[in-house]
Amino acid sequence: MKLDQSPLLDALCGEYLLGTLRGAARARFERACAEEPRVALRLQHWQQVFTPQPSEAFRMQPAPRTWQRIAHDLDLRRYRQPWFARVGLWRGWALTATAALTVWLGASLVERAPVAPIMHPIATLASGEGAAPVVASLSDDGRWLQLAPSRPVLAASTQSYELWLLPPDGSAPVSVAVLGQLSAQVPVPAPLVGRLHAGARLAVSVEPAGGSPTGAPTGPVILVGAIDAV
Repeated sequence: MKLDQSPLLDALCGEYLLGTLRGAARARFERACAEEPRVALRLQHWQQVFTPQPSEAFRMQPAPRTWQRIAHDLDLRRYRQPWFARVGLWRGWALTATAALTVWLGASLVERAPVAPIMHPIATLASGEGAAPVVASLSDDGRWLQLAPSRPVLAASTQSYELWLLPPDGSAPVSVAVLGQLSAQVPVPAPLVGRLHAGARLAVSVEPAGGSPTGAPTGPVILVGAIDAV
């Protein structure tokens, strides 16, 4: 069964982003991202969800147990005074607790959320037939590739776009990813990490839904661009 039909797809995306999906399972998931458009789109969705939003965290209402933990950690019981002398102390305690809670929540979110990769443009894919140009960017570690078209471009329901690496030695094209749209961020297949360098080219062809049935471009190549910076 393809992963895009699995009820565990969202869970697999989460494990992949958190780094708990390892070995053969991680390799299989990366192949699915390259071959199944829905898997790549769900991974992109969860990557955006996992990105920390501090402004939202500041508005979270902490549970009573959280307040109790902060009070215990700060040993606030020693500051207790008669009720008529507590107004100023209460204000100071509230400010201290709020600051501590803010730091604690921010640290928790940063620890749990994956760091978004830093992307660098490496090529511009274009054609002479009016297709929207697409900027291709590669992450610092060479494991993520991002496509950003100048305008939204979606594949028809019976078609997919397939991204290919054209090696500089003129050998056969190698599939990088199957896409439902040209705005995407996909993992670079493990065998291609380190091969997206100057001299090679990237191309996009139109294929049947799910990608080329032969392992080589079968439909029209609508975009192509040389890799000139890595």
